[in-house]
Amino acid sequence: MQRIRWALFLVSLLVPIVSHAQKTEVAATIGAALSPDGKGPVLCINPAMCPIGPVTTGSVPLGAGVSWQTSFAYRLANLKATALYFELPLAGSPSRSGPGTFSGFSSVFFTPSAHVKFLPGGSVSPFASVGGGVAHFSSIDSRGNAGALQLGGGVDFRTPLKALGIRAEVRDFITGHSSVAPLGFFTTHVQSIFAGGGVVLKF
Repeated sequence: MQRIRWALFLVSLLVPIVSHAQKTEVAATIGAALSPDGKGPVLCINPAMCPIGPVTTGSVPLGAGVSWQTSFAYRLANLKATALYFELPLAGSPSRSGPGTFSGFSSVFFTPSAHVKFLPGGSVSPFASVGGGVAHFSSIDSRGNAGALQLGGGVDFRTPLKALGIRAEVRDFITGHSSVAPLGFFTTHVQSIFAGGGVVLKF
């Protein structure tokens, strides 16, 4: 009888832990980082056409790079058709090139977000995410931070393993122009668009 009581006691402890754990998702994806051209001072190719001098305002490109993303999400509410999560996404790109001969730079984004999943119990579950936080940029000779707005979305695909899913996602991190080269040459905001795929674990 004493053993049965202990067994029931352990079950009563494990049940809420398991149900609590099922509200948690951890995702990891890998892909590419892209940025639309920004605005900033550039060298005028034809000095005769430059009204001010050899340097004028024009399009400033940023090269593409490999990106990684991870996120931790905790479910706050399940409304059957939708589910609301508090999400902690972390994303980065280890090496991207700047305009012209400027050295490469790396970036990391941390943006706590609200995450809404549609049809959470379905085989295909689209989701959207929005939040804000901080971006950290670094190059060979400088480092700097900037505020960041995150807008994202994607799709989770269910697999035969209940705890494992496949994720495809896109996130747009919009930041101010940091003093870090080459971002210091931007006079407008900077967009870093991360697109990739990976896995999501559900506990």
